[in-house]
Amino acid sequence: MPARRKPPPPPPRRRRDPETARAEILDAAERLLSASPPADVGLKEVAAAAGVSHALVSHYFGTYTNLVESVLIRRIRQLRESALAKVAAAEGLSDAGALVDVLFTALEDPLYVRLSLWALASEHPQGAEFFPFREQGMRIFADALAARILHDRPDLPPGPLRERIEQALVLANSVAFGYTVGREAWMGALGRAPSAAFDAGIRRTLAEILRTHVLGA
Repeated sequence: MPARRKPPPPPPRRRRDPETARAEILDAAERLLSASPPADVGLKEVAAAAGVSHALVSHYFGTYTNLVESVLIRRIRQLRESALAKVAAAEGLSDAGALVDVLFTALEDPLYVRLSLWALASEHPQGAEFFPFREQGMRIFADALAARILHDRPDLPPGPLRERIEQALVLANSVAFGYTVGREAWMGALGRAPSAAFDAGIRRTLAEILRTHVLGA
C-alpha cells in the first residue's frame, strides 16, 4: 500500500497585535467551517490552523459557540453591506427584482447557509444574547429601504409603510431561505429536475408579491 501522506504542518506561531490575531483566527475558522460543519471542527483545530495557542482562541472568543457565531456575524455584515449598496442604487421597490436577487445571491453562499442553519438549530437561549437580537440587521435593512422608498414616494404614510416593509422582509427571508434549503426535495416532489428557469420564476413571483404588498400597486 502507498504510504499515507503526512498532513501539512500548521503555520508557525508568531507575535501579532490583538486585532490582527483576532482577524486571523476568524479567517482560519472560516476556512475550516467552509469545508466542514461546526460539529466536525473545534477550538483546537482552529488554533492549529491559525498558528496560535488554544488559550489565545479562548481568550478572544470564550467558547466555540461564540467563535462560530463571530464567523457568521462577520459574513452577515459583509452580505448586508452589499445589500444596502443595492438598496441605495435601486428605485425603491420598483426594482424589487434586483433586491430579491441580492437576497438569493446571499443564500448561494454555502458558509452563510450552513452556519445560519447551525445557529437556528442550536439550543442556546434565543434571548437578548442571541446574535440576531444584538445585530438587528433586518431593522437596519428596513430603515434603509423605508428611507429609499419615501424618497421616491413621499405620499406614502410612513407608519403603515414601515409595517409592510417589515412583513415583506420576513416573508422574503422565509421564502428565499426555505427555497434554498428545500429546493432539491421540492423539485423532486413535483416530479421535475431543478432548473435555472424555475429559479428565475420563483424570484420574479416573489418580487412581484413584495412590490405589490409594500407599494399597494
